[in-house]
Amino acid sequence: MPGTRISIASLILFSGLAGGATPDYLPLEPGNQWIYRAGAQTMTVEVVRSEGAHSLVRGFPGGEVWLRMDDGGTLYAYDASSGREQVWAAFNAPEGTEYDTVIDPCSRRARIASRAARYSGPVGEFQREALHIVYPPSGCADAGITEEFYLPWVGLVRRTVTTIAGPVTYDLIYAQLGGVTIISGPGVSFGLTLDRPVYYVNLMPPVDPLRVVPEMTLRMTLRNWTGTPLDLVFPSGQSYDVVIRNEKDEVVYRWSDGKAFTMVFRRETLAPRQERSYVVTARLPDKDGKPLPQGRYTTEAWLTTEGGKRYAVTVGFELQYVY
Repeated sequence: MPGTRISIASLILFSGLAGGATPDYLPLEPGNQWIYRAGAQTMTVEVVRSEGAHSLVRGFPGGEVWLRMDDGGTLYAYDASSGREQVWAAFNAPEGTEYDTVIDPCSRRARIASRAARYSGPVGEFQREALHIVYPPSGCADAGITEEFYLPWVGLVRRTVTTIAGPVTYDLIYAQLGGVTIISGPGVSFGLTLDRPVYYVNLMPPVDPLRVVPEMTLRMTLRNWTGTPLDLVFPSGQSYDVVIRNEKDEVVYRWSDGKAFTMVFRRETLAPRQERSYVVTARLPDKDGKPLPQGRYTTEAWLTTEGGKRYAVTVGFELQYVY
């Protein structure tokens, strides 16, 4: 059905009934993409391509990695320098089993804490479907993975890491998977998604100056659901821009302000039946750093391709004060 989106809960149920197959905790089909958010930080992981049994995955903090899932549910990473594979994640290990891993230089050991864990996050609530992996403390100070949650046929949905500022948790906010988002009709589209329709300025005493200014997380998505590659030409290192306007059509925020970009022409190609997402987290202060006035605003986002705003969209939102 054109334009239909299948929920993650439906995907898990459908896949679990399909022949009792071994759960796949990290689908490695080219084009699969996951976007995570931890406060103002985002992380985008995508399967770029496959060669033989291995798939090139981009976006994890350690850089690009070639991964392979074996029939038993163990995920291996290929090390080109040594020409051998090492365990990235032993998904099918029994509960309580500890194993060596190369998932992170500061997280060399992992343990399956539960195969029926509860997970609740932006993509939904799951009572007993999640796989919970914990990583014992290592020799690194203020670094390394603490724990992860995976959903079958979906992938990583939560990762908590240790930092010098304390634990940081990345939760899945968007996934483009073969069975999660179905757009069967041909066409090219560019969309903008805001994480909420109303943003609140909390002025209830005692006012916290660090939290009074709300944040917006937005996602731009370009889809090429056709059989022809889509060529994009950028006249600089900038790929997109975002502006926010008030009811008087005055620009109160511009993402590119204060940023520098290389002045070089670039050509990118979006393959048939693929999509690409860009995520921006924007604080909503005025020029003096104070919260914007209450009212209605519009967010406009576009790709900075050659020839003007060929891919652009505007979405409205409201800003309300809470006393």
